[in-house]
Amino acid sequence: MTATGGSGHPGGLYEAVKDDLGYLKLTKAAECFATLAETATGAGWSHVEYLAAVAAAEAAASRDRRLAARMRFAHLPRRATLEDFDFDFQPSIDRKLVTDLASCRFVGEGRPVLFLGQPGTGKSHLAGALCAAAVAAGYRGFFTSAADLVANMAAAYADGSFGTRIRAYTGPSVLVIDDVGLVGFDRSQANALFQVVNRRYERGSSTIITTNRSLSSWGEMFGGDQVVAAAILDRLLHRAVVINIKGPSWRLKEHQALTEAHR
Repeated sequence: MTATGGSGHPGGLYEAVKDDLGYLKLTKAAECFATLAETATGAGWSHVEYLAAVAAAEAAASRDRRLAARMRFAHLPRRATLEDFDFDFQPSIDRKLVTDLASCRFVGEGRPVLFLGQPGTGKSHLAGALCAAAVAAGYRGFFTSAADLVANMAAAYADGSFGTRIRAYTGPSVLVIDDVGLVGFDRSQANALFQVVNRRYERGSSTIITTNRSLSSWGEMFGGDQVVAAAILDRLLHRAVVINIKGPSWRLKEHQALTEAHR
């Protein structure tokens, strides 16, 4: 498979092909086509096999770039994975159920996922891991704290950008709203959260919630507004997967281990 130019030397043709691939923005193909040509010659590949190898290299690079872009957009606080999660430390969690969720079938079905439990029990880790799995599967995901979401939406109400800004929360296939209930909501903040949850419900998009509050206490969390609390829960619980984590705190475990080490 030796390529030659008009002068009989392959270098000129290689440079021409490289320039053309660069012009077409096939960056990886431009980087590797000459090396793969040498490999193809040594291995006796056909022209089609060589072309397939170049195309595969470019496709893989494109997938990696798109995945990296989706990961940046997702704004995950850290790259948590299910492999990093110690299910033995939290035996109340149904490992098979979480593993099934990681298949991302819940995204296609538009199911909400709620993680309930005390602080430090791994709710945010699992929510982030499911969001990362969805992003890796090709979906758009976004991770936000409840406090940031309602603050941004309150600012949008004030400056008239509500219609634009809410799309940041309704557009992704998967939205994680972390730490719902860590701080209380006033009436406008409760309405902002309802707008996001309701629009995602109407679109059939998956919303993942983590909360340290029991669902029966959500009325108190919204300043005693039982109507708004009921409306939000009605949409979140319809066809939802609810995982109630009853176990100790990771942070307290690490604190105790550190204390014992110092002793």
